[in-house]
Amino acid sequence: MLVLHTEAGETLQFDEVVFTAPLGWLKQHPDTFSPPLPPRLAQAIENIGYGCLEKVYISFPKAFWRSSRSDKDLEGFIQFLAPTYAPAVNPNRWHQEIVELSSFGPSDSHPTLLFYMFGDQSKFLTKEVAKLPSKEKKDDFLYEWFKPYYSRLPHYDEDSPDCQPIACFATDWLNDELAGNGSYSNFQTGLQEGDKDIEVMREGVPGRGLWLAGEHTAPFVALGTVTGAYWSGESVGKRIVQMYGKRPRGVTVVD
Repeated sequence: MLVLHTEAGETLQFDEVVFTAPLGWLKQHPDTFSPPLPPRLAQAIENIGYGCLEKVYISFPKAFWRSSRSDKDLEGFIQFLAPTYAPAVNPNRWHQEIVELSSFGPSDSHPTLLFYMFGDQSKFLTKEVAKLPSKEKKDDFLYEWFKPYYSRLPHYDEDSPDCQPIACFATDWLNDELAGNGSYSNFQTGLQEGDKDIEVMREGVPGRGLWLAGEHTAPFVALGTVTGAYWSGESVGKRIVQMYGKRPRGVTVVD
């Protein structure tokens, strides 16, 4: 029998508990469990890295970078490697990764650029954006910060309304305590038995009725993804049902 204590002062009892806290949160709260987690499981949680991937979406009235049928149209993935032309905002020459979202099918196409960030750039931008007092100022800051890159895309015209950003959304996982101040698990340089660590977390502590689910316990093909998190929940559900002598129905699990 597992006993859960809530912030509201409730005490709840369960035969089985599926614990879906993000890996970063587990890393920060090892004292959540009493008795403590088995040493090998606690070590696995400590071993696996936790990333700081952040995303910024910037939308325009239309996808100006695909505004003609010339050979200079742009589709898909864009990289700016160690740019030297934005010293005022990017003196560290952090490279930029962009996915343009206008080249999908008609029902999914958007005149939007998706910027991927990680490492020191993620830390810098989330910190700077968090200082600003309003959504408008946050958006303006990001428009200016990324302008050296979207202004170099085909057909950009400073005076055209189609080239002026109209909406922005930025993730902020590094400042999200419930997310464990990060985004998803990863394998850092120096990790020795990452596959075993994942398998140990995936196993959980079934003898105590404690099961872990989430992207950090997903099948290897889907680690770090929402799909993987979903599959991990299906897998745990299947194992619990089987433990009680039942046959799961309607569940497809990728091992």
